[in-house]
Order: sequence, then structure tokens, then C-alpha cells
Amino acid sequence: MRCKALMNVLFYCQKWPCAESSWPISSKKAVRTRVIYTDLFYIRSDRIYMEDGCCSGLLRIRHGRVDALLPAEQIPDGPVIDARDACVIPGIIDTHNHGTCGWSLEHPRGFAQDVETVCRYVKACASQGITGVFPTAVPAMISACAQAAALHPVGAEICGIHSEGPWLARSGEGGSAPSCTPADMNTAYSLWEDAHGLLRLVSLAPETPGVWPVVDFFLSHGVTVGAAHSNNRYAAAMAAYDRGISVSTHTGNVMTGIHHRDIGGLGAALTHPDVECEVICDGQHICPEMLRLYFTIKSPSRFLIISDSTAFCGTPPGYYTLPNGETRHVTSDGQILTSGGRRCGSARPALFGIRTLTEKLHMPFETALRMATLQPARKYGLASRKGSLAPGKDADFVLLGDDYQVLATYVAGQRVYDRSEIALLRSEFLTERFFTPA
Repeated sequence: MRCKALMNVLFYCQKWPCAESSWPISSKKAVRTRVIYTDLFYIRSDRIYMEDGCCSGLLRIRHGRVDALLPAEQIPDGPVIDARDACVIPGIIDTHNHGTCGWSLEHPRGFAQDVETVCRYVKACASQGITGVFPTAVPAMISACAQAAALHPVGAEICGIHSEGPWLARSGEGGSAPSCTPADMNTAYSLWEDAHGLLRLVSLAPETPGVWPVVDFFLSHGVTVGAAHSNNRYAAAMAAYDRGISVSTHTGNVMTGIHHRDIGGLGAALTHPDVECEVICDGQHICPEMLRLYFTIKSPSRFLIISDSTAFCGTPPGYYTLPNGETRHVTSDGQILTSGGRRCGSARPALFGIRTLTEKLHMPFETALRMATLQPARKYGLASRKGSLAPGKDADFVLLGDDYQVLATYVAGQRVYDRSEIALLRSEFLTERFFTPA
């Protein structure tokens, strides 16, 4: 895959309005470089996954939007990127992502540094085929996410912000002791205000004391509420969904499972008609056999592929000691384990989940792709401009190799990642985490 015509490409640099950075560049101040094409260019491929199916031809991009799909034999009147060795897919929309490539949204370092972290994080997301993301941040970093979004950094677009918690019933799989912090309106207001209108999703345990005024507040402000880290059994979970909670957070993980006398929170999520189910499809959080059962009970059209990735996504396998003394083991097959063997987030991107469904469940590629693109766009009101390749929508797309490796990522017609770029792993992460190879 080579660009055939880049004579009209404009390069420019801008100083990043952040504090001093440890990023390995020549200047002490962070610098961002954009690659912007002329108002018109084309992508040629034999496999372009348009909203209505896979086609061969020339995809015309005009003013940052998809303009038209033209016959392959048509002579273009602008620069052409030859992607015949790749397929062209709509960009991934990951609505549950805690970090990647050493960039974490869970460990604040200071406001200016947090803003810079988010800016670097969205660039790393682009390397994984993500063009739209909901940073899943701890409350202390929500304001930094909103500030970073206002800067329009090069990388995945911040389409919203996700707060998982702070009201959760248990901390992990296998069940630690319930520890629900009572919900309070002051915290809810703070989350809303810090996000500056970008709060799209709040995940919480429905059994949290005092939670329903909080839920009603978010719903009245257009924020989707998901059920997460909950000990609710079937009847209580169904009642929560009936009251307006409409997303099952990482379905099957950290919730009561299916039993023949009570089908639990998992059964409620899979059988309630108004619930969309987030699902981690790395093959580790949910085994392939259970995934097949999911899609037998509920249509794949009601699932949203998420990564639930952390800063350990994209880092080398090995043992990591955190500053608080806890350890994490990143395994060769992509698991992140505590010292007790509990999974805690994913080391695989959402694109890996598509691969799992197509190769292990033999799901049609187009079906799996929609679960990570168009379906989250529809759920969160983004489908008028995101989630598929169709005339008039943002030109958010990925050039993808047959090995599921990202060759290039475009957001609004701008190339924000190319495989030839330097590694996007934050090198300081390994040192800070006292890395020991496995």
C-alpha cells in the first residue's frame, strides 16, 4: 500500500498547549504534526466496506467526508491512495477504554500532564484502528479529558466520556466483599460539570444506596446509564433495566452468572429487550462457547464490542510492579492478572475482538464489524456522521491488512496514524512499572 500522489499534502506543526513533556522528541515542548490532504482525494481498494456492503472501486473523500463510491475503472481527478492489498473499513468506535500503550486514564499525574496524557492516548488509540473513543476515566481525570477534546489532538476523536463508577458493588471477578459507596448528587453534578457536555455514559451498580436520583439526573441530561459491577440477581437486574438503565457493562464480567434456578444479572442482560450489551471479545474474558450462546439468545445487532483496555494494552508480556506495590502479570495471550490471578482489564484492542468472532465463531466479518462501528454509533446518537462509510458521513476509516494489522487510520479525511510511524508505546511506562520480562 503506497500513496500514489502526495504532491498536494500539507504538513504543519503546532505547539501543544500543555506542560513540558517526557515524550522523546527534540523539543522540550510537545509538538503535534498533522498530515492534511487536499480537499479531494481517493482510496482505491477491492474491498471497501460501505454501509450497504463490501464493494470494489474508488472511494472519493471530499472536505473530510465520504463523497461517493465510484467504479474502479473511472479516472480520478485527484490524488489516489492505492490500498488494493488492504481492505477499507469504517473506524472502530470504542466506548469503554481505560488506556493503551502505556497511557493511563486511571492514574492522574497532575492536570497539565493529564491533558497531555489524553492527547497522547488518542494517538495511540488510532494505531489500533479506533477513530472514535469514549475515554473511560477516573473522576479526577474527566476534566482533563474534556480539555483534551477541546484541543482536537491528532488521533481518535473523543466522541464522549465514560465514567465507570464511582458507585460499584464489587471490584473484580470472583467477588470481593461488596463495597458500595452511597450515591450522592454532589458527585453526580461534579461528573457532569467536569465533562463540559461530553459525558455520554455512566456505569454503576444499580443496588447502590441512593442511586436512583442520580440515575434520573443523568438520564434527564441525555447521559446513558449502564449496569456495572453488580451483585443483583435476575429480578432486581430486570427492574433496574425497566427503570431506564439501557446498557450492560462488559456483559458476563463482574455480574451474577446464569444458574438453573436464577439466571442472574447475565440472564437479565441477555433477555431484556431494551438492553444493549457491551462485550469483550478477546476470547479470554468470555470464552468462545459462551459468546456463541450470547448470540444465540440475543441478536448480534444488540451487542457493542468494547476493548476495556488499560495502559497495559500493547505493552510487552511480563510482570509489572505498580507504585502502590501491587503486581500485574501481562500474559503472552493478552491477559492482565493480579497476583491472585484475577483479570483486571484487557491487553487487547477492540479490533482483536472482531478477529476472535470471525476466526473462532465463524461470524461474518461484516456482522462483527458492525458491532464495533455502526452499532455503538447508533446507540450513542452518532450515526448521522460516524460508524459507517456512507456519503455525507465523516471520512473515518482504516486501511486493514489481512492479518488484522492496521496500516493507516484516517479521521475526517486526515491521516492520523501510519504503520511506518515510530512505536507509540510510552517508553517511560516500563521503567515506572518496574517491568520484569516473563
